[in-house]
Amino acid sequence: MHHQSSRSSRHFLSRWLRGGVPSLSLVLLTACGAGSGGDSPLAALTSDTSAAMLDQPFVTGSTLSGGSGGSGGSGSDTGGPPGSCGSSGATVERSYSPELFAAGADPSGDAECTGVLNPERGVFKFTDLRSLGSLSGLRDQGYTLIYGKVLIDDYRARDIDQNLIDQLNASFAAARSAGLKVLPRFYYASEVSPEDAPLSRVLSHIEQLSPVLQANADVIAVLHPGFVGAWGEWHSSTNDLTSPDSRKQIFDALLRALPESRMTLARRPSHKLEAYGGPLTEATAFSGAPLSRVGHLNDCFLASDDDVGTYQLPGEKEYAIADSAFAPVGGETCGPNPPRSQCGSALAELSLHHWSFLNTDYHLDVINGWKSEGCFETITCRLGYRFVVTGHESPAQVARGQSLSLRLRLFNDGYARAYNPRPVYLVLQQGASRRVVQVDADPRRWAPGEESELCLGAQLPADLAPGDYQLGLWLPDASASLRDDPRYAIRLSSGATWDSATGVNLLDATVRVVE
Repeated sequence: MHHQSSRSSRHFLSRWLRGGVPSLSLVLLTACGAGSGGDSPLAALTSDTSAAMLDQPFVTGSTLSGGSGGSGGSGSDTGGPPGSCGSSGATVERSYSPELFAAGADPSGDAECTGVLNPERGVFKFTDLRSLGSLSGLRDQGYTLIYGKVLIDDYRARDIDQNLIDQLNASFAAARSAGLKVLPRFYYASEVSPEDAPLSRVLSHIEQLSPVLQANADVIAVLHPGFVGAWGEWHSSTNDLTSPDSRKQIFDALLRALPESRMTLARRPSHKLEAYGGPLTEATAFSGAPLSRVGHLNDCFLASDDDVGTYQLPGEKEYAIADSAFAPVGGETCGPNPPRSQCGSALAELSLHHWSFLNTDYHLDVINGWKSEGCFETITCRLGYRFVVTGHESPAQVARGQSLSLRLRLFNDGYARAYNPRPVYLVLQQGASRRVVQVDADPRRWAPGEESELCLGAQLPADLAPGDYQLGLWLPDASASLRDDPRYAIRLSSGATWDSATGVNLLDATVRVVE
């Protein structure tokens, strides 16, 4: 892709700057409750009945997120105090000391780092949703994301028709079959000089595209804003689409066209600020309000002091840093700019701005430089979230019909949070049979550089067969169409055994169920 960013400085950040730059170290502290939930039995999960397992009443637990350490030990068993995390009687505790990037270690050569594929984060490939071609082999190359351009210059003066809808549905279906998610971008001009479209046409096109976006939201990670100017990069508009009023109308239309569970991006931080305020905080993040549904797109990362016009106004970068703690960030580099585009600066700024996804097709000089300097594997490991188990505590024995509470410590060693909603299930496995129950935990709240302590509670059914059950964690896709596909489940990077057939993370924790 090509790039040219507008250098207009006619807008203002004063509303946010009056309050100064907020702290970027945010810790949510809540009570860790008893962990007893509803009274419905855990649902059965087998290879034949996995879809039916989710048709159960919601069982609640409690979540504690904090910064307490999880070091010590190497998997040894210790007897825990009675009543831990709502449990009565003896408990079994395990602690782990994984090498963490955030602690200064560099485990990038470890297969457990480079071999872990997770949805909605990481490096991505460039594709054309109107002429897709084969997607086979991309996951084997380490990709779970594709950028999908949709050049619609042939629709500047007419409505979206069924032919385009069919092309898009076919491409989204191909991505679904390949186990990938898409970052789509619609635009009218592939150079600076060609026209985009009038605002009325843009708004009507977004409305006409809404059904296909809604129907395929399961495989849309984030929608690029697109539509405006050359390459949909929100500059060089021939129809005044970069005015604040036009931008606001387009943002609003994009958010209406998507289900509430999906976000779009802003090409410059001030575009989001002027439209919706901010920056986001722990209290306002993931609320479903427009402010919480716009992230950041940087298509000239590190290419100049201001990333070629991405940051033009005083305080714009500081706003982006604060807001990115709770919103998706991604894009690409657009040219070498040593030393800023080299590994030292890249690693620091990817972390500071909480990057989740990055194009490996552009700019190749920068990407190849990172490979030769030796930081590329670290970047591929840390983009987005990277959940590492640092310890867990579970009861040694529970009577059926009583509550079971698992205390689980997770460290997010990635650059960013998960940004799309995703359920969390506690799993009990006995041989080939599994039982699962949804617990009250939100992976979007597991902040990078912090340890989250989860108290996951469930009430065991009174008719559960006595015996030993291995505990596990299942984080499937939230959509019904993908939740039984293990390629779309989150894999913990260490501290659990990955069951690739089901997408369950099995813990080294066993509970004996007695009558």
